Amino acid sequence: MNTPTLDTMATEQLDLHFTQLEDRVSHDYAGVTRSVLHDLVERERSRFASARIHAFVPILVERAVRTSLASPPAKHRQR
Repeated sequence: MNTPTLDTMATEQLDLHFTQLEDRVSHDYAGVTRSVLHDLVERERSRFASARIHAFVPILVERAVRTSLASPPAKHRQR
């Protein structure tokens, strides 16, 4: 029997939060491709990989991604 651990459940919960985060941000930045947005989210998320507490990571990642997109280089925009 494969019983989920707290770490597994926390990771799944975080994955859900990041999917929802990408949905919110993609709605506000329609000119940014989903793959570029996903890469930005993953880059910011990786900065917190060693954090002991992950409860606020989605908030911090969303803030960083939105800041990055507020004055994006041309590569963020879809052609």
